[in-house]
Amino acid sequence: MVHESHRHEHDKGLLAELRWLRKIRTFWQTDLNRAIVELADPKPGERGLDVGAGMGAATVLAAKRGAHVVAVEPGGTMRLVARVRRLFNRSRRRIVVEPGVAEDLPVAGGSTEVLWAGNAMHHWVDHAAAFTEFARVLSPGGRLVLVDEDYDDPTHPDHEEFAGHEAELTPVDVAAIAEAMGALGLDATGAHEVVAGVPAKVVRAVRPA
Repeated sequence: MVHESHRHEHDKGLLAELRWLRKIRTFWQTDLNRAIVELADPKPGERGLDVGAGMGAATVLAAKRGAHVVAVEPGGTMRLVARVRRLFNRSRRRIVVEPGVAEDLPVAGGSTEVLWAGNAMHHWVDHAAAFTEFARVLSPGGRLVLVDEDYDDPTHPDHEEFAGHEAELTPVDVAAIAEAMGALGLDATGAHEVVAGVPAKVVRAVRPA
């Protein structure tokens, strides 16, 4: 069940989604999507989970690699685009698009071998609930990669436009996130790195086998 309280106000409603759709070229495919899939490294036959999948950019890349991917996205318009995109993709049999949020994932416990999220951490209202869900759905030996662009870093090319954006949402402290995941039994690290040529906050974790 998806709880409305888990969504930020600007993520709700058709007007908010249409605002994002104006940037459809950016959401359709970016170097960051490609880099996140490279970092997650989904293998043929693996069960993947794309959290906050948007229009399914990373989902289709992972499916092309042979992974079976569940794309979880709370926004109805985004899901519609992802589903239409799936229909015209050769890997469509390996893609499922589902409604849901990070704090309440629509997949069974232990069902996911690789999980990833791009520019989504700052949208999650309840980080503790989200990380508990990640620990629940990851299979033994399962891994995750979470990446958020760091717009507050003055070296980011979009710094002037988006600096301070995170302050309006959920702050992303990678050290605190890694510690929280560690308390849930995951081997986790958090770091500031350059991903696809831009500064980013990166969290990696593995559920011990």
